[in-house]
Amino acid sequence: MLAFLKSGFSQDTDKNYFPTPNTVYGAKPDPKKQKDKEPVIRFIIMKNTQGTLAGNRCFEEATTKMGFQYLAVPIGQPPNKNGFSRWRYNFGVKFMIVLKNGPFWKMKVNKKYKECKYGSGDFIG
Repeated sequence: MLAFLKSGFSQDTDKNYFPTPNTVYGAKPDPKKQKDKEPVIRFIIMKNTQGTLAGNRCFEEATTKMGFQYLAVPIGQPPNKNGFSRWRYNFGVKFMIVLKNGPFWKMKVNKKYKECKYGSGDFIG
């Protein structure tokens, strides 16, 4: 009678009692697959800093969270050799932003731009 009670409260279970196709006994974790992915930050090239709130931490964090940042590069410096190369580069970056944030990402950025601009008192940028 005691053997019956002991087996009813036993924590040992048979490994084949709950077979599932997703369970692998003795699996070794792969650290390459389990590490957190680093976010990819893309850059939109601008001729000047107008409309980017350069140095405004609120706006920079918002754009970084969306996966991009503005980069002011003078005309003639790589990758801003001419207007067409800048447009071509920015087209690819904006296409990736559309895939990540949706087609109305620019409206979200403009809204955050206004919030950060008036919230920090940065009316010139």
